Amino acid sequence: MTESGAKITVVRHYFRADVLTMNPNRRNGPELDDPDVGDFSPIRIPLTVSALAALDLQPPELAEYLRAHVTSWGA
Repeated sequence: MTESGAKITVVRHYFRADVLTMNPNRRNGPELDDPDVGDFSPIRIPLTVSALAALDLQPPELAEYLRAHVTSWGA
């Protein structure tokens, strides 16, 4: 619970994965049926410094970490 007037912290989770196959038709859950809670579509981007730089990743520490390590992931 949040106290009245208290600061709210929004948490976003990012995952880096080597996806070998994916069938979007097999995804399920109530959040996928409710457009008011957002879009849960996977976003695919190339693992390059320039592709990461084009994204507005937050917090800035995450963006810095990804740009610093992307070349070591064998993309």
